[in-house]
Amino acid sequence: MSEMQSSQSVQTRRRTLPSAIGEPMVWLTGGALIVCLTMIVLLLLMVAINGSKSFWPKAIDRVTLSDGEVFLGMAIEHEEQTATTAKRTLYRVGNRDLGQESFRWVDDEQIASIETPDDAVMLEREAWGVWFGTPESIVRKGGEGDETVLLADGSDAVFEGFGEIHRDARETTAQIERMKKRELGSINAEIDRLRLQVRQGEIEVARGDEGLLRFPWVIWIGMGILAVGLVGLVYRFGAYGIELGSAHARQGSLIRASGVIGIAMVLVAMWVGGPWKGQMISASELETMREMVAEREAELLSEYDEVLGRIREMESGDHELRLVVIEPTSGHFAPVSQTLSDEPMYVSQVVRLVRANTLTTGEKMGVYFSRWWEYLSTNPREANTEGGVYPVIVGTVILTLLLTIFVTPMGVIAALYLREYAKQGVMTSVIRIAVNNLAGVPSIVYGVFGLGFFCYTVGAYVDTGAVESTRMSSSAWWGMFVLTGLMLMGGFASKLWSKPDPGKSASVLNVWMQRVSWLVWGMVVVLVVLLMTRTPYFHGFFEARAQDGTPTFGTRGMLWASLTLALLTLPVVIVATEEAIAAVPGSMREGSYGCGASKWQTMRRIVLPGAMPGILTGAILAMARGAGEVAPLMLVGVVKLNQDLPISTETPYIHADRSFMHLGFHIFDLGFQSPDSQAARPLVWTTTLLFLAIVFALNLAAIMIRSRLRARMAGPTV
Repeated sequence: MSEMQSSQSVQTRRRTLPSAIGEPMVWLTGGALIVCLTMIVLLLLMVAINGSKSFWPKAIDRVTLSDGEVFLGMAIEHEEQTATTAKRTLYRVGNRDLGQESFRWVDDEQIASIETPDDAVMLEREAWGVWFGTPESIVRKGGEGDETVLLADGSDAVFEGFGEIHRDARETTAQIERMKKRELGSINAEIDRLRLQVRQGEIEVARGDEGLLRFPWVIWIGMGILAVGLVGLVYRFGAYGIELGSAHARQGSLIRASGVIGIAMVLVAMWVGGPWKGQMISASELETMREMVAEREAELLSEYDEVLGRIREMESGDHELRLVVIEPTSGHFAPVSQTLSDEPMYVSQVVRLVRANTLTTGEKMGVYFSRWWEYLSTNPREANTEGGVYPVIVGTVILTLLLTIFVTPMGVIAALYLREYAKQGVMTSVIRIAVNNLAGVPSIVYGVFGLGFFCYTVGAYVDTGAVESTRMSSSAWWGMFVLTGLMLMGGFASKLWSKPDPGKSASVLNVWMQRVSWLVWGMVVVLVVLLMTRTPYFHGFFEARAQDGTPTFGTRGMLWASLTLALLTLPVVIVATEEAIAAVPGSMREGSYGCGASKWQTMRRIVLPGAMPGILTGAILAMARGAGEVAPLMLVGVVKLNQDLPISTETPYIHADRSFMHLGFHIFDLGFQSPDSQAARPLVWTTTLLFLAIVFALNLAAIMIRSRLRARMAGPTV
C-alpha cells in the first residue's frame, strides 16, 4: 500500500519550469555583464597597445625601386588593394626640406630590393620633421667661411663622437631659451607694466573727478565713530537680549539685524567714498610719472640689449657646429632651413639621432624611454605632431582640480538646502526636476553660456567695470544704496513677523508677511545687482590694458573654463549629495537633537561627516565627466598651442586669465586638424592612453581619500 502511494506521488509531481525560478534571467544578466566588461577591457587593451608602441624604434629600410630610385624610410603599414589584388606599403620617408611628402605609398611589385644598412640614421629635428640619411661628418664653420672637420671617415666615427658634442650643443640651446624666457621675458613684462601705469594715469587725468561724491575726512571719521557705536549696540542686544523677554524677542532680533546691516552699510560707504580716492592724479604729476617711466624704460632697454648681445654671442658659437647627413636619392644634406638650403644643419637642431638598424634590445629600450620622457616633459612642436605634451598635461590637471574645487562646495550647499532646509512642496520638486534635466543638456550649450556670461559679461566687468552708457549718477547711486539698506531691514522684519508665536498656528498676518518677505528679498537682489553693475565708482581692475585692446578677463581663459565645467557637472554633485544625506540614519539626527544640538550643529557634526563618502563619490563623477569634456572648452578657453603655463614662479603664480591646452582638445586636433595626419596618427593613441592614465590617477586619489573616510566612520572593529 505504501509503495502504491509513493509511486502515485512521484507520478503526480510537476517539474518546475526554469522561467519560474528565474534561471534564464540569471544567464541573461550575467551574459550582459560579461559583454560590457569584455568591451571595456578590449577598449583599454587597444588603447594601451597602440599607445605604448608609438615610440618603439623601427628598422630603417633602404628601398630600391625597379626604375632605379633609392630612398630611405620606415615601413609603417601594409595594405592589400582589393581591386588589383596588389600589395603596397606605406613608408615614412621624412626629408620634407626637399619638397617631398613625409609619407609615401609604394607598390610592392615596384620594389626591386630592400636592405637595412647599418649606417642609416633618422634625425629627429626641432623643425621640419625627421630626416633619413647617412652621416658623413661633423664640421665647424667659422665666421669667414672657414671649415674645420671635427669628425669624418664614415658614419661609425660620426655616430661615436656625436653624443658628447650634441649634449653640449643642446645644453647651450636650453640655456639660450631660458635666457630668452626669463631674463628677456621679465624685462618685457616690466616695460609693459610701466607703459600700462602711464596709460592708467592718462585715463584718470582725462576722466577727472566726474562729479563723484567723496566724503571729507571729518565725515569719514564720524562714520567710523558711528560704526563703532553700532557695534556696541549689536553687542548689547546680543549679550543681554534675553532681558527683553519673549514678548519683545522680535524687536530685539530686528534691532540686532538692523545694527549689523548698518555696520555693513557704513563700512561700504567709507570704502567707496573714502577721501583719499578723491585725490586724482594731476597733469603735472602725470608728466613727472612719464619722465620717471621713460628713464626706467631706457635702463631696461639697455639691460635688454646686453642680454640680447650675450644670447647672440652664444648662438653664434652654437651655429658653428654643423652635422652633415646625406640623403641617398639626391645626395643632398640636411639643411638649416628651406631658406638656407645650402648650409648644413646645426648640431643643436637635432633632438635625437637614432641608428635604428644597429641598436640592441637594451639600446632600443633606452630610445623608447627617452622618447617617453621627451613626450612628458617638453613642449609640442611641428603643429603638435612632434615633441611633448607638458603644457597639455598641466592645463588638463589644473582645469580638473579647479572645477572640482568650484563644483563640490556649490553642489553640497545646494543639496543640503534642498534636503534639510527647504520646505518640501511643488517648488522643491520643480527645482529637483530642473536639476535632473540640466544633466542632459548638451555640453556645447554650457560652452555658449560660459562664453556669453563669464567671458563677455563678468570678465568685461572685471576689466573695465560697468559700461559707460549705463553708469548711474553719483546722487542716484547713493540714493539707491540707502534704499537697499532700508529694504534689507524690511526683509528681516517681514521674515521675523512671518513666523507665528511659539505654540500658536500661523495667522493671516504671518502668511502675508511670508509673501512680503519673498517680494522684499527679490527686490533686494535686484537692487544689489544694479548697484554693482551701474556703479560710477568702479572702472575695473585692468582698464588700461583693456583700452589698449588686450582684455585680461574679458576673454577666454582658465577661470571661465573651470566655472563653465563646474556648472556642467553641478547636477551630478547635487544628486549624489542628496542621496548621501538621505542615507544618513534618522536615529543619528534624533540622538543629536536629544543631546541638545541645534539643526546646524547636527548638520555639521553628524549629517555631513556621515554623508562625506557619498559626497566624494559625486565629486569623483564630476571630475571624471568634466575632465573629458571638449566641446565647451573650445569656446571658453582651450587653444591649439600655448606654451605659457597657467602656473608659474611669478606673481600671482596662478594665472587664471590665460588660455590653456587640454588633452581632450589635443586629441581632436591631432586626429582632425593636423597638417600631417599620418605622422599624428600614432600620437592620437598615445595621447589617449596618457589622458586615461591621468583621469584614472585623479580618480584613484579621490577614491583613496573616500576609503579612508569610510574606514574612519566605521571605527575600530572587534
